Amino acid sequence: MEFKIDKNILEKTMGNIVKIVPPKSTYTILQNIIMEAKDNTIAIQGTDLDIFVKKVIPAEVKEPGKVLIPGKKILEITREANAEEIKFKLKELNLQISAGNAHFNIPSLDYQEFPEVPKFPEKKWFDLSIGELQEMVNSTIFMVARDISRRPMNGVLIQVKDDELRLVTTDGARLALNKRKKIENSGELIVATKLFDLITTNKPEEKIELYIEERMMGVKFMDTTIIARLIEGPYPKYEEVIPKAFVGNCTIEKEILTGALKRVSLVASPHIKNVKFDFQESNVLLSASSPDFGEAKEKVPCVYEGEKLGIWFNAGYLLEILRHISAQDIIMQLTSQSSAALVRPKSEEELIYLLMPLRIDGWE
Repeated sequence: MEFKIDKNILEKTMGNIVKIVPPKSTYTILQNIIMEAKDNTIAIQGTDLDIFVKKVIPAEVKEPGKVLIPGKKILEITREANAEEIKFKLKELNLQISAGNAHFNIPSLDYQEFPEVPKFPEKKWFDLSIGELQEMVNSTIFMVARDISRRPMNGVLIQVKDDELRLVTTDGARLALNKRKKIENSGELIVATKLFDLITTNKPEEKIELYIEERMMGVKFMDTTIIARLIEGPYPKYEEVIPKAFVGNCTIEKEILTGALKRVSLVASPHIKNVKFDFQESNVLLSASSPDFGEAKEKVPCVYEGEKLGIWFNAGYLLEILRHISAQDIIMQLTSQSSAALVRPKSEEELIYLLMPLRIDGWE
């Protein structure tokens, strides 16, 4: 095997694939990647056994071949190279790398030791633009549960129902839902969040295709093919917890609320960030206190319709929601002091968040 390749293209590609290479593993072969040269392209593959990724990039191939080589070491060499092109040549079991005046001799392994790649799913589910998918993912993925005992909630639910594409995440205290219309072929699955780290491009208008079969999902876009094992469910019945009726509706400017919430929460308990919201006709009073830091209050102008309510929220959770809303104004729809509030951009109904109130004993 012998080829030369553009340094920037290789660095970008390797940087993406190495994301799923386990830093430590009892199965040390997973720390290696396959490089295969043929037809003036280089195919690079990596896996952690849950996800298999393959990228095909252009190269000037002098002699075809295949090699199994430490992924992170190749990335480090590529990053530090001070040449525009890098040359690779396999000689016996050593991969010789030349980058300007620097030369490396890296021992390789038998590529047949690389884990067998599952067959790519045959059934196409749907496609959409990469930009659309990334927008849906970015607005929901931060709510995935971190508790490993709640395995289905550690992933993202991708669901097509009633001609809508839905992405859902929840950690039990919060829930995020983003929807897109005009998608056929109903179905649902749960995938690990690390899959979405591999979906990167500077061409958001390009299409991404999703394929499914039992326990597997396939993804194709541009130069990339991904096969991902699914997380076994069932996923919580999220539709049952989305409130349908509200006792109060508050329209408020996002940036004003964000600033006030940051200030008032400075004196809240650092563990639960408890801030009380007293909703009134033309404003919401934010207040917090703790034995160590004292107390703070701030009135925020708003348009409020409904019952006067005092509700405690985790300021950190609400601030994280606000960071993922791009609209100028938000709507908070309230149900009671002890049940979920709905938060969404005023300008759209496709994106909604649910936030459970805190229960603070001894406070009205």
